[in-house]
Amino acid sequence: MNFSIIEITNTDFQTENWKVCHYRNEDEFRINVFFLQAAENVISESWKRFSNMVAANYQNSEYMLDREFEKWNFYIIYISKVPISKDLKNRIENDKFSSRKIVEDLYDTEFNDEQAIQLITKHITNSDLIEIVEATQEVTFTPYTPKNEELWELLLTEEKIIGDKQGQEAFIKKINAL
Repeated sequence: MNFSIIEITNTDFQTENWKVCHYRNEDEFRINVFFLQAAENVISESWKRFSNMVAANYQNSEYMLDREFEKWNFYIIYISKVPISKDLKNRIENDKFSSRKIVEDLYDTEFNDEQAIQLITKHITNSDLIEIVEATQEVTFTPYTPKNEELWELLLTEEKIIGDKQGQEAFIKKINAL
């Protein structure tokens, strides 16, 4: 799946507070990915507005050519060099309007086409999984060594104590005794 950058001609997307890029694949089922790079406070203040701008300008019948599937394949990745609070990250990523939203904070790499493709692969297509599996030469299994053998043996017994209050109490007594 190849993605290429799409020029954004709408001047509303061009501000001094953020940098915006739009990538799209040319496959039968298109995926649109927008990147917004900004400081944490700008993301906090502008993420909803940006999401609305994407919806108004790109998720319309003129742009989509009435392709129903593509309307659901819009992603926005917000990029920040500093940490984004967990609360803000959750609000952004759980917002269901217009697109799936992803927050990539503590981003210390210079953003370019190659980095965009890596983020698309990481968060959206997962197209590197086959390569990862094929690159795996061997899998090693090591037996589990419990810290408390007696407790471990107690847990492995096939006693059924679900719904059996006396059995549960006896089991707790055995654990306490160990």
